[in-house]
This record gives sequence, structure tokens and C-alpha cells, in this order.
Amino acid sequence: MISLCGAGPKLKLGVVTLTCLLVGILVVPMYAEAAKTTTVRVKVVMWGPRPQVLPVVDDAKNHFMGVGQRTGEAVFSDGRKAAYSNVFTFDMRRNKSLLSQGYTKMLFKDGSWICFRWNSAVVGRDENGSVSKGEGSIFQGTGPYQGIRGTAKFSSRQLPPDAKHPKGASEATAELTYTLP
Repeated sequence: MISLCGAGPKLKLGVVTLTCLLVGILVVPMYAEAAKTTTVRVKVVMWGPRPQVLPVVDDAKNHFMGVGQRTGEAVFSDGRKAAYSNVFTFDMRRNKSLLSQGYTKMLFKDGSWICFRWNSAVVGRDENGSVSKGEGSIFQGTGPYQGIRGTAKFSSRQLPPDAKHPKGASEATAELTYTLP
């Protein structure tokens, strides 16, 4: 055993510093695991009531603001499924632009969920209507997703009304990349 009783303050400080450094190098890595990054693809089919739309006062003919909500199902590339819901607002200039922002929640069968906020813009049209692209940040989760942090990148498009999808249904494909503590 080493005794520091007769040692000067510089030697004592040096031994304490060396001890702390060794503990940090040898012991801390046993307890600290690097957060694993997970990336999954998600396909969502969603629908909902027609959004509420109001004209902007200074330009009532071409500029509108709105709010809406959608529900549906999310199917993950790793087999998980979740009930999907979102709420959103949008700023639309007829025949020029449509910007949206909102919050999405995916609720799993075990009661756990993840939530992210997002922004999107219409980037074009296809045979069924507008096509949007967006991105967001995953900021909250429960159960096995407690402490989740990550990003979402997605595109969405309208679906034609048919026997499987009500009028106004849309489809989104997303890539979620996240870490858990």
C-alpha cells in the first residue's frame, strides 16, 4: 500500500489525477455503451376529414391557411405495425406553394409510442394530385422508445379513391433514423 502522508502537495495532486485518469480509462467504458443508431423504413396509409381552410385576410383569392388531422396505419420494414395519427397546419398559395408542419404519433400494440414534429412542402404532382417531401425530428417516446432521439425523412402522395381507400387518402414512405439511450 502506498502512503502519501509525508508527500508534498504536488505529488498528492499527481497521484489523485493519475488515479482519476485510470478509473476513467478502465472503469467508465464498462458502464457507458455507445448509443446504437437504428434506421427503419415505414409505409403509412392515412386519411381523415377535409382540412379546415380559411382565407388570409389581405389576399382572400389566392392565399389560405388551414388545419387538419389524419389517422391510419404505419408498417415498419422490421415488421412492427403502429396506429398512425397526425395533426397539421398549412399555408397555401393557390397554384404556387403549399407548406405544412405538424406532429405525428405512432402508437404500438403494447401501448408504447413515438412522436415527431415535421415540415413539408409540395414538390410536384402525379396522376392523383400533389406530391410532398419533408423531414422532421423524433423527440419523444414511451416504453422501449423512452429517450428516443432521431430524424425522419419522408415523401407523400395522394391515393386514388377505391374500395380500400376513402376519398382523400394518402400514402407516405419514410425513413426513421434514431438512437435510444
